[in-house]
Amino acid sequence: MARITDPRRDERREARKAVAEARRASAEAGKLAKTLSRETRANLETLTAAARADVRGARKELSDDPRHAKHRAKQAAARLELASLRVTASGDAERKTLADAAAKKHAKVIKRRRVQSQQARKMARSAAFHAIVGSVTLSTDREQAKADFALDERLRDRVAKYAHR
Repeated sequence: MARITDPRRDERREARKAVAEARRASAEAGKLAKTLSRETRANLETLTAAARADVRGARKELSDDPRHAKHRAKQAAARLELASLRVTASGDAERKTLADAAAKKHAKVIKRRRVQSQQARKMARSAAFHAIVGSVTLSTDREQAKADFALDERLRDRVAKYAHR
């Protein structure tokens, strides 16, 4: 015999899932804020403050009004995602895909943007380091010729080794 569940119970379950997803998005937005510069962080925090308050409010009203809690949580997650889009400037091409994405993906999208911004900073830091090292340690022509000759010797030895087989 099929088991009949209370419709309110199903609504509460769906609302709990939506609130959990919004809380994950909120956590990812917090992690993103930690990686940003001071003024960008302040901008993100002002954009996300209301959304975080909505997540807290949705969590409190889970048992009283699950439909409203689910709606508030989904809107908060979407607001957090848009805020992360604004501060990381990921581009308009992603804007369309974000509009089509399910609420479940919000936290992952924010996390991906955070990782992308970290990667961009690492690359900039690495390029600056290599430029500084390259400008400080210039090899003389004689040293460069010696290094080129050694490389040429190693390559010749390797070719000779495999040519005898």
